[in-house]
Amino acid sequence: MKTILLPIIGDSGMEGRLQSALALARDQKAHLSCAQILPLPYVLWAGEASGMTYGLMLRDAEGAAKDRRTEIEARLSKEGASWDWYVRTGDLVSELILAARLADIVIVGSGPGDDGKLSHVAADLSIHIPIPVLTIPNNAPVFDTTGPMLIAWNGSAEAANALRNGLPLISRASKVHLVTVDEASSEFPAEDAGVFLSRHEIHAEVREITEKTSIEETLESAARDIGASCIVMGAYGHSRTREMIFGGVTRHMLQNSAIPLLLSH
Repeated sequence: MKTILLPIIGDSGMEGRLQSALALARDQKAHLSCAQILPLPYVLWAGEASGMTYGLMLRDAEGAAKDRRTEIEARLSKEGASWDWYVRTGDLVSELILAARLADIVIVGSGPGDDGKLSHVAADLSIHIPIPVLTIPNNAPVFDTTGPMLIAWNGSAEAANALRNGLPLISRASKVHLVTVDEASSEFPAEDAGVFLSRHEIHAEVREITEKTSIEETLESAARDIGASCIVMGAYGHSRTREMIFGGVTRHMLQNSAIPLLLSH
């Protein structure tokens, strides 16, 4: 992974994502591309007053963004890392989808303490971009690039994509646990995924665990037990609409997991 896309967003989790991005850049000897996307203010149009309000809102947003850029750039200049910064105005997700065309991974926020907005961004990106999405929960420690990793395997195309796309990170893990929950008959059992990893000189511990209250809670419990620095998993094996209505593993993990996720669809 040589290009890391980091959206610059002024929320409480930005510091953790910045530090995690720098840790990953150092580990992978990668370039950090900072994307600052300024939203277009929305006001109900009612003549001259609304025009003035729009202008004031836009200037306020640009001023806050400029201050944030000045602060972070000053810090980046002391890190000894390769980085660049660009500013766009528009829809956050749409602009990041475009930027991801020439990136290897994107880092966004999720998890406990998130008001839902950043989890929504992570969900949209995981579906619409061909690169992995690394989510850093707001209160998580700095991402440990060489810590143990748990790969959630169910034989699906999404799980296989997550495993393949995550190889540069998985190969750096101190230990890899390939876990399936109450595996039913599958054309691609966990043992096959283990053989694939072994061809990349990654020797995973393959095991099946019994579902407790739900698949997502079972995965979280297993990840905590091994001290996982990351859970690698496929995103939205069912349609996102179905998961929004009935609930689902991806949705739950984005909103609740205190452990970073590496997602691919």
